[in-house]
Amino acid sequence: MNDSDSAVKQQNLWPQEARWLHAGIATGVTLQLLTSLWMTPDWQHADYAGFTQVLFSFHAWIGLTTALFLLWQWLWIATSAPMRRQFFPWRGPWQPVWDDLRALYHGRLRRPGPAPGLAALIHGLGLLLISWMALTGTVIFFFLPQGGTSPGAVLLNVIPLHKALVYLVWTYWIGHVGMFCVHWLRRDRILDIFRLGN
Repeated sequence: MNDSDSAVKQQNLWPQEARWLHAGIATGVTLQLLTSLWMTPDWQHADYAGFTQVLFSFHAWIGLTTALFLLWQWLWIATSAPMRRQFFPWRGPWQPVWDDLRALYHGRLRRPGPAPGLAALIHGLGLLLISWMALTGTVIFFFLPQGGTSPGAVLLNVIPLHKALVYLVWTYWIGHVGMFCVHWLRRDRILDIFRLGN
């Protein structure tokens, strides 16, 4: 193998922007889910004294940061027609998705990397799900009462919308981590998504 072949072999599968976005969104969502297990939301005011209330504050700020990464992701998708077709193939091409489903039926798994297919479609649906959580969470963040005032109608209506899909987020996260483990055990180049440098 010559030097150029080696360079091609070692080239990262994902563009650098995708790796940074994945790092920001994946870290944010993971922290959001973990803090949600122990935090104590106080919808009456934004002053927190106990540890579980501090976790709620941490949850809120991490959520706002994750929302910024999601905004960056959506701006990138908006400026890239191939990426829109990859994540949201509503008008096609559907053939890569069917090919992946047939391969799974026969016990084969596509190698990781940015390409149209079942994994990209699931990523797109996951992105919609996480974006919903970020949108409703951001509204909660800015409408949370200060100084002990009563929660307003907007907050009371948005909180159930934010909570409604939390189990779907857990399902997506567990599936995402599970597929990472499968690719890692197969010795696929799944770790490339975590390499943030050039």
